[in-house]
Parts: sequence; C-alpha cells; structure tokens
Amino acid sequence: MKKIVVTALLALGLAACIKSIPAPMELGEVQLPVVGEETVWNSTDYKGKPVFIVFMGSWCPYCQMSMPALTEAAEAYGDKVEIVGIFMDNDAEDVKTVAKEHGLTVKALYDGGDVAQSLGVTGLPHAIVFDKKHREIRKWEGFKPTLAEEYKAALAKVAK
Repeated sequence: MKKIVVTALLALGLAACIKSIPAPMELGEVQLPVVGEETVWNSTDYKGKPVFIVFMGSWCPYCQMSMPALTEAAEAYGDKVEIVGIFMDNDAEDVKTVAKEHGLTVKALYDGGDVAQSLGVTGLPHAIVFDKKHREIRKWEGFKPTLAEEYKAALAKVAK
C-alpha cells in the first residue's frame, strides 16, 4: 500500500511539472463591420481559404509602423489568402483616417475588442495566420522591421 501511495504522489508531482502544450486557436465565426462600407465581414464566408488577421489600434504607433508590411503581404498573397486588419477602435472614422494616412490597402474592420479577447490578443499589433481550416498556424506580437518578409514567408506556406 505504501508503494502505491508513493508512486501516486510521484506521478502527480511529475504531472505538475510537465508543461501542457496549448491547442492551436481556431478562428470560429467572426462578424465585424467594414470601414467605409455598409457591410459586415464574416469569417465563415472564407471557409476553405486561409485567413490572415492583424489586430491594431489607430492610436498605436507600432501598429501604424506595421501597416506597410500588411499592405505588402496583401499585394503578394491577397488573391490566395483573406487578409484583414481588425482595429480595436469603436469609431470607423478614426480607422479610416489612420488607414489612409499610412497607405493601408487591406479591408479594415473595427470594433474588434471582443474578437481580440477571444483569440488571446494581449498586445498590439498582433497578427495571426489561420490555415484553410481556420486553425492558427503562426502568430506575431509587436513590431519589428522584418515583419513584411515574415508575413510573406508564412503566407506563402498557406497559399498553396
């Protein structure tokens, strides 16, 4: 009996030390208004197509610095991957102004706070690539000068 108790305690201690690997996020159904249009973007309209999302805020300087990388990725893979910018802003005019100012050419969505929270976004900018089954395969948080190359390399893999 003593051996069983000791073995059980050791097993519990070992299990507590092992890090669990989180399952990849899934996009699920996302419906958000599109800046400058009277339409709502729905992720389920893109079943069978990879989706690339970058979460941003119009007030965020690092988000603004990442907009050219997002535009460059869209120019390279926008025909094979659905690419959108989701802004935390509740005001479409703020988003429209900053998108124009920074040459953002992708579809801009707004009021994305709840979506960001559901996908575990903790900082901005935050980018996520989802495969054709809308499972997360890569993500980035923050800005760095190599984002355009990194975005395009990841999109090249899912665009096949």
